Parts: sequence; structure tokens; C-alpha cells
Amino acid sequence: MTRFAASLAQTGRSKGPRYSDAQIDHFIEAHERFVHRLPKGRRAILRYIQAPGHDLSGRVLTGADLTGANLQRARMVLTCLDLASLHFADLRGVEARGATFAAADMRGASLRHADLSGAVLNDADLSEAALARGETTSGFRLIPRPAEDAAGELSFSVDFTGCSMKRAGLANARLTGANFTGALLTGAVLTGADLSGSRFDDAVLTGASMTGLKIDPDALAKCVMDPSERAIRRAGGLLQRLTDAECWIDTNGAQGCPAVLDGEDLRPLGARLSQRRLTALSAERVCAVGVSFAGSQLQGARFDRSDLRDADFTGADLRGASFRGAKLRHASFKDADLRPLPLTNGAAQEVDLGGADHADDAFASSRRN
Repeated sequence: MTRFAASLAQTGRSKGPRYSDAQIDHFIEAHERFVHRLPKGRRAILRYIQAPGHDLSGRVLTGADLTGANLQRARMVLTCLDLASLHFADLRGVEARGATFAAADMRGASLRHADLSGAVLNDADLSEAALARGETTSGFRLIPRPAEDAAGELSFSVDFTGCSMKRAGLANARLTGANFTGALLTGAVLTGADLSGSRFDDAVLTGASMTGLKIDPDALAKCVMDPSERAIRRAGGLLQRLTDAECWIDTNGAQGCPAVLDGEDLRPLGARLSQRRLTALSAERVCAVGVSFAGSQLQGARFDRSDLRDADFTGADLRGASFRGAKLRHASFKDADLRPLPLTNGAAQEVDLGGADHADDAFASSRRN
């Protein structure tokens, strides 16, 4: 335990400043003005503040100093905490669904029973994070693995379901029994972490550093890992199919053919699917996590049952495309064209999102009408 951690344990969080809800809201309003560069703004420096159960939902706390703050059971749905200092903060039981913690300092934070599902923790530092810390220098109090509740369901220590945690630092974290189902851990640093008893079903661990990671033997069996050697070898052939598809468009169908990439791993192609003319592309059941389709012509494309988490469709023409059953969490559709595709018979083909998994606001910045 660091000297700072020992100091917190010895003094206890109960001795931090206490303010009324109205006072806390006043501090936050001043901070939001500070963030937006408005008059009378002031950065929130609320170290060790006592604010358990406070409702911070939707507030902007970018860059706020909440070091050692007691935020137990606080409601932080869709709260922006990018670049905030939550060093050794008590976040046990917080409801932070969809919140953003990009590049936040969360070293040593206590996270037991926190609900961070759908949150964005890209580049956040969770080194030494734990479920709970003792009141003395004796160290951590941890639960050994997920326990079953009265209904027989697994009750996880902290819920990272569907989080975007790209490049997050979890070195030496002690988060046993956590739920990382569907989380994006691309490039995350898990070195020396104790994540035993944790669930990683459908998590993305491409490029993650896992030296010394403590996990259950089969924990990563259902994860999305780095592309296989076979997928890398097939990349050249897939690129040729893209070239043939553009030839088909250039010659009005006289030469070439639409690209069929069904069932392929497209990740080795990187950004080579961006700025392409790929009308009528068939890419069903593909793995395209983090792949860029930015600026491409994808009218009538089929992405049914594909894994498109963290994919980039910025500015793409997706009129009439189909995403039935696709995984679209954390994909970007900024300025994408999702309007109906006019057909030669006078009808129009709508974009099909039936059964797709996406956030409620996934298409807020796209063209729909």
C-alpha cells in the first residue's frame, strides 16, 4: 500500500468536508461554467468530499478533483468525468451506466458493486483499483469470486458490462469477481492484475498486456483475441475482392462483382475499408471490431449478425443497409447517411436494425430523414 493509501486508511473518509446537496450542486454548476469557459466558472476541487448517494447524473465534471471522495451509491448515469481525479475515491455501489471516464485517474478507487455498464473508460488509469479498502493499513477486503443471489443469479463485485476500456490501465488492480462481459479492452494493461473469478464472455482483448494476470483457466475462452494467422494470411485475397467490387461499380456491372466477405475476420484490413465504393457489400457474420468504414459507399450493404463494436462508419453512405442482429456498441455513425435507399421501382429500402445491439443514442449524429 502506498503512503497516500495508508494515510487515507488511517484518517478515514468520514472526516472529509460535508456539504448540503444545494452546496454540492452549486460547486458543480460553477465547474460546468469553468469547463464551458463561461463567466463565474471555477474548477471543482472537492477532495475527500462526503457526497454518498448524491445524484450527479448528466453533469459535466471534466477535470474535477475528487481525490478520496466518498461517492458511495451516488447516481452518475451519463455523467462526464473525463480527465477527472478519482484517486482512491470510494465508488462502491455507484450507478454510472453510460458515464465517461476517459483518461480519468482512478488509481486505488474502491468499486465493489459499482454499475459501470456501457461506460467509457478509454485511457483511464485503474491501477491498484480494488473492491474495498480496509480502514487500517492491513490492505484490501476482497470477495473471492462471484456469488449467487437468492434467485440463483450471479452477483458480480463490479459491473463493466459493455464498457469501452480501450488502453485502460488496470495494472495490479484487485477486482476479483468482476463482470467484463462484452467489454472493449483493446490495448488495456492488465499486467499483474488479480481478476480471478471474473467473467469475460465476448470481451475484446486485442493487443492487451496480460503478463502476470491472475484469472480463471477458462476465463478467456469466449473472448475476441488478436486475429489468427489464418485471418492475416487471407487479408490479401479480401483486398482483391474489394478491388473487384469497385471495378463492378465503375463498369456498371460489366466486369467484377459485389464484394462478398461473409464470415471473415476483417480486422487485418485495418483502415483499408475506409473511403471505398462498396455498394451491395455482403459482410454478414464478420468480425470487424474497431474496423474503419469511414467515408465508404455502402448502400444496400448487409452486416447481419456481425461484430461491429467500435467500428467507424463516420460519413459513410449506409442507405438501405442491414444490421440485423449486429453488435454495434461504441460504433461511430457520426454524419453517416442512414436514410432509406430509393429503388428503381419507386419504392425505398429502409435501414434494418432489427435485433441489433446498440446504445439508445448511437445514431443521434447521423442522417435519418
